[in-house]
Amino acid sequence: MTVLVLLNASAGTIQRADYDVEAFVRSGLQARGLEAEVRMAGGSQIAEMAHSFVWAKSPGDKPRTLVIGGGDGTLGCAASAVTGTDVVLGVLPLGTLNHFARDLGLSNDLGAAMDTITADHVKQIDVAEVNGRVFLNNSSIGIYPFLVAERTAEQKRLGVGKLAALGPALIRTLKVSSWKRVRISIGNERSQKTLCVFVGNNFYDLRELGHRGSLTSGELCAYVVKAQSWLGLALLPFKAALGLIDPVRDVELFRVQSLEVKARRRHLRIAMDGETVEAIPPLHYRIRPRSLHVLAPP
Repeated sequence: MTVLVLLNASAGTIQRADYDVEAFVRSGLQARGLEAEVRMAGGSQIAEMAHSFVWAKSPGDKPRTLVIGGGDGTLGCAASAVTGTDVVLGVLPLGTLNHFARDLGLSNDLGAAMDTITADHVKQIDVAEVNGRVFLNNSSIGIYPFLVAERTAEQKRLGVGKLAALGPALIRTLKVSSWKRVRISIGNERSQKTLCVFVGNNFYDLRELGHRGSLTSGELCAYVVKAQSWLGLALLPFKAALGLIDPVRDVELFRVQSLEVKARRRHLRIAMDGETVEAIPPLHYRIRPRSLHVLAPP
């Protein structure tokens, strides 16, 4: 089996570690009987390296595994290269929050994650995409991407974690007017304006801190924020973090295979797996059932 391990040098766990993570992973896999090439790389390099690995030929057509050490954004970049191919994706949860690893059934313990990789239990799961760009967890449009961008800026400015940066970021977000309402279309008939749309790969239970019980249900989960006062809008991120969002008063839920988001703008900022990117509307979301091979606990 051909195995390449790419570790994101800027991942939260690696940045905070008081030991050599690269050496620990290399020796840990060897001790478990797996010979792997382990590389440390910058976050911006991993997508390119993942694509190169996918398109490279394997001697004797041996099974190939690409293991990514990083957070949700890093894993999403790698998944874009791997989805729809026979390459298997392994996960070392080295990010700050590791939502995808949690929903896959992995703990944040690096040794346990290496046990899962060497056990070689392959599962096929769904991914979602927007205008051809793959994401593993969720994507948001409207006010939320601006909140994510401001939170990242506050983290760098104050030197604090994501939760501590949320309050100052929310204040700055509500002060600006560069985000606008968007129009979401479900099917051929339903169309409405909203300040925020959350699109999940499979169903998210907002009462359980955004937990997904399945990664193979073959559906998108779209939460559309209902009309809110400014106070209600300001409280939504905190209610989401605490699992207190009212599924009747605060949002409207749609479980679909595809949807479209329109906006009267040339470019639209969207959030994908905790990162923000620019996209050209209209945005076409769709589910891709069981199109990604991953190593998961039995």
